[in-house]
Amino acid sequence: MSDTKRLDLSKLKKTKRTPDLYQREAARKWLEANPKVYKLVLEIIDFCDQYRVEGIEFGWFNRESSHVFKYGKDSVGSRLSIRCKQIGCTITVTLPQSENIPKSIQNLFVEEDNELKHRILFEADLDNQSKYDELLKIIKTNVIAPLSSHDKFEEEEPEEYINEFINTIYRLSKTTDTEKDALVKVRIGQGRYRAALDDIWKGCALTGIKCRDLLRASHIKAWRDAEAHERIDPFNGLLLAAHLDALFDKGLISFDSNGFILISDLISESDLNKLSIDKSMQLEMPPETHEYMKCHREKYGFEC
Repeated sequence: MSDTKRLDLSKLKKTKRTPDLYQREAARKWLEANPKVYKLVLEIIDFCDQYRVEGIEFGWFNRESSHVFKYGKDSVGSRLSIRCKQIGCTITVTLPQSENIPKSIQNLFVEEDNELKHRILFEADLDNQSKYDELLKIIKTNVIAPLSSHDKFEEEEPEEYINEFINTIYRLSKTTDTEKDALVKVRIGQGRYRAALDDIWKGCALTGIKCRDLLRASHIKAWRDAEAHERIDPFNGLLLAAHLDALFDKGLISFDSNGFILISDLISESDLNKLSIDKSMQLEMPPETHEYMKCHREKYGFEC
């Protein structure tokens, strides 16, 4: 009888959730074997954690056949789950039927098993910005009890909040430097830091393109090279169209002290023409950005 009780208690304990993935061996092993999905789910959890209500249940389930991170109670009330699959992650937002859903999001939900559900598929290796916008649209209405539209990122010290996230990423031994840099890029592309870059640059710093979905945020002086205060300084950020951002990140372009574009010899004239890039292009650089840009030029060997 006592052995049976101990066995039951052990099984019961395993059903509990924890945010610590290393206490959920099956899920951890699966994610480490699928690094692209691992990177994506960390990105989604970080996004949701900006809005998580204190004291709410959240964490990984200890199930071998289903790798799920959930906010809220298991089968009661409003909740959000993140289910990991080979192609990416599916977010399911579940609301009680009695929930008063604002008109702005009513069309998103369908009735299933006497509840209302909405699913969003985030695919690995794709730009999921529109999916985040869709999720935020729901969060802002305050209908998901585990999450609130009140942005904790605005409350906390930004340096503390951002450093905590990035340090967690850098502790993941199986995450490559390239993947870590990609996660840093995701973080600065959201929240208050991105809003500050929007205010400074008003669109792509070089072309003036204003469509937010076409723009990418980057650090000028890279995260790994920067001091703590430089990492959260908006003037160490640059907003560029996606193709220009890729070139800047790889050190194939930079900018001189007057804001004129500097172009690496590794880019052919033919490619420059196809990208509509020429040496007369210039951005208007805030004085506070000059030292950061100097570091970028020096790092990638541009003579000025």
